[in-house]
Amino acid sequence: MRILSLRLRDFRNLRDLTLTPRPEVNVIWGDNGQGKTNLLEGIWLFTGGRSLRGSAQAELIRFGQPEARLDVTFEAGGRTQTAALRLGGKKTAQLNEVPLRAAAELAGVFPAVVFSPDHLALVKEGPAGRRRFLDDAICQLMPSCQRILADYARVLAQRAAVLEELRRSPSARYLLEVWDEHFIRLNRALLRMRRRYVQRLAAHALPVYAGISGGREGLQVRYATTLDLPEDLPDAEAAPRLRAQLAAVLDEDVRAGASTVGVHRDDLEILLDGNSARAFGSQGQQRSCALALKLAECAVLEDVVRERPVILLDDVLSELDGSRRQWLLSGISGSQVFLTCCDPAGLSGLDHGEFHLRAGELIP
Repeated sequence: MRILSLRLRDFRNLRDLTLTPRPEVNVIWGDNGQGKTNLLEGIWLFTGGRSLRGSAQAELIRFGQPEARLDVTFEAGGRTQTAALRLGGKKTAQLNEVPLRAAAELAGVFPAVVFSPDHLALVKEGPAGRRRFLDDAICQLMPSCQRILADYARVLAQRAAVLEELRRSPSARYLLEVWDEHFIRLNRALLRMRRRYVQRLAAHALPVYAGISGGREGLQVRYATTLDLPEDLPDAEAAPRLRAQLAAVLDEDVRAGASTVGVHRDDLEILLDGNSARAFGSQGQQRSCALALKLAECAVLEDVVRERPVILLDDVLSELDGSRRQWLLSGISGSQVFLTCCDPAGLSGLDHGEFHLRAGELIP
């Protein structure tokens, strides 16, 4: 997978930017606030995924403009292809000049993995970031996941509204039963996706961590759910079991005005020799775990789509010590890399092309 050319027009602060990158490492450098992360985000949108920063579509369009236009020519599947996105009003997408029903259909066609300082804090921070990490990775492999996540967010909000109503009027119970069926169905689908993905992720992450740490301790990665749904439970028993669990926590849900169980409260459990890496790991160990997980994400994506993903490194190298930096660079060798930094002087030992960005424009 290689990007041959990229054009971003009226995207964030980028008025009209055209980039012809090298097939290996490309360094995008400049002061903070010049648009380096915006450029990486423009590339990331072609994965069919959400904004890197969770922004609404209107926030992606340059101030005062009606739309943003993104075009890329890339090499994948043994041939040259094109993709286009239009943001503004109804978001539209094309692949090889053929309109797509949704941008999510680009998932798997344009594989990419992003590393940011937030990802290095993956272990240290709370479970929301780890859930997003899983969901973003799964959405690239299964376009249907984006729709399921959107449906789940809607059902979760509706269920919360009914729980609030139940506090005032017990007669609203029949409404809850309707939303509970949707809630159960979507929970089962997302739980199945996440569990399967974590199994594949762990298979790659464990040997990577062993290499980074020199085998000093062992990494364990597993999915921790609030749902009473064992993996080996027959399908016919799953829905009744979840209905019983929801009935058991109903009073607690009504008091909270929210669903106290569900995949929205699950976590990716990261252990070192059986102990929580978040609670007991040093900062270096936590960052090694995060690196192992992200490199494993690259490996799983390559396994599934049969293409090496494009790698987006958003000001990450400055956050790593020498040995972890070397592990990252060796782990992504062979991929096309886009790397942002403020000063390329520290990259003198790295074979790369340089692009200077200032106020949203490339400086010759």
